[in-house]
Amino acid sequence: MDCLSDVLSTVHFKGTIFCQADFTSPWGLQVGPYPTHTGFLMMIRGGCRLEILGQEPIFMGPGDLVLTHMSNSYTIQDQESSAVIGLQEAMEKSACLPEDAAKPRGKYLKLGGGGAPTSMVMGCFEFDTNINNPMINALPPLLYVRAENLQSEPWLDTTFRFLAAEAASERQGSAIVISRLTDLLFIQALRAHMSQVKNCPNSSGWLKAVADPQIGKALSLIHENPESPWTVASLADAVSMSRSSFAARFQDLLQTSPLSYVTSWRMQKAQEMLRQGADNLADVAGKIGYQSEAAFRKAFKRETGQAPGSFRRSRAMELV
Repeated sequence: MDCLSDVLSTVHFKGTIFCQADFTSPWGLQVGPYPTHTGFLMMIRGGCRLEILGQEPIFMGPGDLVLTHMSNSYTIQDQESSAVIGLQEAMEKSACLPEDAAKPRGKYLKLGGGGAPTSMVMGCFEFDTNINNPMINALPPLLYVRAENLQSEPWLDTTFRFLAAEAASERQGSAIVISRLTDLLFIQALRAHMSQVKNCPNSSGWLKAVADPQIGKALSLIHENPESPWTVASLADAVSMSRSSFAARFQDLLQTSPLSYVTSWRMQKAQEMLRQGADNLADVAGKIGYQSEAAFRKAFKRETGQAPGSFRRSRAMELV
């Protein structure tokens, strides 16, 4: 299994469509914060200014896609001077609109003063925050895929259009279709972003590291064989780098050391096995490279803050 697939297999998230939104200038909307969510905006027509606290604003156009971590709120407007209201208030006002035969079906938001139109689909992904997943931790505050870059990822543009159409319908099965399409949208957006940052000298993070020829290969080795007795020297040798150059490059991209990453990923795999009902801790320990159950218990608690048995019981309670 490739590195991205391996990490995605341990990510537990749910995609949701907030609404299909039609705005007419002047308009402004504040969304969030929702700390456990990553929001997404798919621009259908028109354009908008998007600003996240502490980030430079961007200007979206038709066909653009944005994913943004919602630990901070974000603001979207037709222009900076337009008045802003909160999402909940806007949804409540929209629910009070008179019936309109031309109104799309499904959750619908209408806002603005009657000027130039803008349409988009708004939604989010909610992640399991109890899992310390390297990909989730590495998501940038703003992941922006421009319309022209949608073509870099096969079927992303098609998924984009299919999801927009499905969000406006109330056909039988639309909820499950939207759920599956949002999964695809997330994965394809990640791959498109990886293509964009691959050759960008100023970027870093897990997604950049996976796309790096040598560090990406090292990550694949760790993910394919977490139980191996990896050392910095053995990983460096496997990717044809000197020990010092490998350690520095790894640290620069991932902001952690190679062996810290090995330990973290072993605990990811352990959490997944415990989530799936593994009862024998000695077997779990062996499968991720620990020769004794005691050593595994100690490492697991140091990494997660919980003993393996407590973690397993807490996950079982969530399913009740």
